[in-house]
Amino acid sequence: MTKPFVSAVFAFAVGCLTTGVLAQLPPPPRDDSLAQIPQSSPGAPWSFIGFGITTPGTADWFVATGTPRGGVIGRSAPKNAAHGAVLAISSELLDQPINSDTELLAVTRERHAKLGERWVVAAHEEVLARHAGTRCARHTLVAREPEDRSPRKDAAKANAQRDYLNVSGLSCVHPTEPRLLVEVGVSERSAQGAMNAEVARDATRVFESLAFQRYSEQALQKSAEFARAAQPKEAETTLRPYIDADAAWARFFLAQILQRTVPPPDELGPRLRGLLTPAAERGLADAQWMLGTLYLRGMPGVERDPALAEALLRRAAEHGNPGAAYQLGIALLSGVDGLAPNQRDALLWISRAAARGQKEAQSLLSSARDSPGPTLVPPAPAK
Repeated sequence: MTKPFVSAVFAFAVGCLTTGVLAQLPPPPRDDSLAQIPQSSPGAPWSFIGFGITTPGTADWFVATGTPRGGVIGRSAPKNAAHGAVLAISSELLDQPINSDTELLAVTRERHAKLGERWVVAAHEEVLARHAGTRCARHTLVAREPEDRSPRKDAAKANAQRDYLNVSGLSCVHPTEPRLLVEVGVSERSAQGAMNAEVARDATRVFESLAFQRYSEQALQKSAEFARAAQPKEAETTLRPYIDADAAWARFFLAQILQRTVPPPDELGPRLRGLLTPAAERGLADAQWMLGTLYLRGMPGVERDPALAEALLRRAAEHGNPGAAYQLGIALLSGVDGLAPNQRDALLWISRAAARGQKEAQSLLSSARDSPGPTLVPPAPAK
């Protein structure tokens, strides 16, 4: 499988921090679990490379992970509830294109049949469907935990309390890239043999929102090759048909390339803003992060706007983007970029970034634990 050229936007220069203050701040409250990022705007668009969805419209769903290729949303449940639901959005570039309905059914059945290795499948159905102008397979599955066959005396009680797994989803062949399989599915583990009505309702709305953007893995790779060869005009020519079709991923990729071009092109600031704004509005987290950075720092042709920068960084961070979470945390920690200082929120976002593997955040928290002093030196302004 060919790996896509997806690089981080840019390293964020934070200068020198003495981190004793972080070590002395109270930990995030338990309700703000690092693995659960609440959504301040439920029902907002969320885009990925080549497709997008609308997030569930109720506040009890939170983002667990987010990448350029997909994400995972969990559903909060009452403390004593013996169930939990997960909504997964994913895409995979296959070695070969899916050229027929028969091939699509075979791929999806094989994937979902793997649940039978850990669960006893009671019902499994795959049905061909059309969605957003492309071939899809709708699937439903009901399974239950295997029986406890051990001789222990409470085995009967354990067997009576075995959980069910209810799964529903949609698997689609991308309409302009037949090697890309896009899947949106919800799974709920509970004591019931049918999915919770609210979970099913929210999942159906997300399935119905699935939309595709014009996409080609070859074009993505070709533009990356031109960028590495310092040929930005050729890269733009390759991406232009997808930008003209308003594909968020293509707008973001060209913005990256232009930002890194030496010498920079004329009117770079306005060009970046023009490319990134529609992509950010469609919910592409990397574009929100990059545009937020642009408004945070400013550049010729784009005035600084700390309030808009904070809003964009929060949207990207809420979509699970670790770089945006770290940058937001640093900006809130010191207030040097015009944001109102909030050390409590700063620690929360830096901790979330670290939990998602952001190395600078991990290093900062590690230094904080080892530092005995309370002194804080704000980040150096970007040059």
